Amino acid sequence: MKKVLPLLFLLMSLASFAQTTTTYQSSSGTISPGNAVTGHLDLGGSFVSPYGMGSGCYYGGCPDWTFSGYTLSYVLPNGTTANFTNFAGSANFTNQYDVKVQGTASGYDSEGAFVTVTGNWAWAAYCRSGRGGGCTKKYIGGDLNVTE
Repeated sequence: MKKVLPLLFLLMSLASFAQTTTTYQSSSGTISPGNAVTGHLDLGGSFVSPYGMGSGCYYGGCPDWTFSGYTLSYVLPNGTTANFTNFAGSANFTNQYDVKVQGTASGYDSEGAFVTVTGNWAWAAYCRSGRGGGCTKKYIGGDLNVTE
């Protein structure tokens, strides 16, 4: 019994430091000409990725474009906000109809909690050549995982 009580106390102490992760789905969003994504969270709020992600990557190339030191911000359904400058991850521009982006950032949110955020999203580009060419981009979907 003497050995069980300290172990039980230790386990209870560790449980009080347990982290929780909340996943926010994003079924709709927009893509800027410079690949900045605004993902609208299904329950309210949004996340915003930086302009210029993947500039210099052409569709069919850059299968593993990596980035670091980018910005990422969010507003959660409860109004909590965060702005990060250490967003890092990768994007795959191999298939213009399924550009996948994944990245992680960490810092303090507007409530003072230290959080780690993982964002995953995908979008497609429908491009035309010749006069009047250009690309129309469509958000496919994604999610934002917030761990605190």
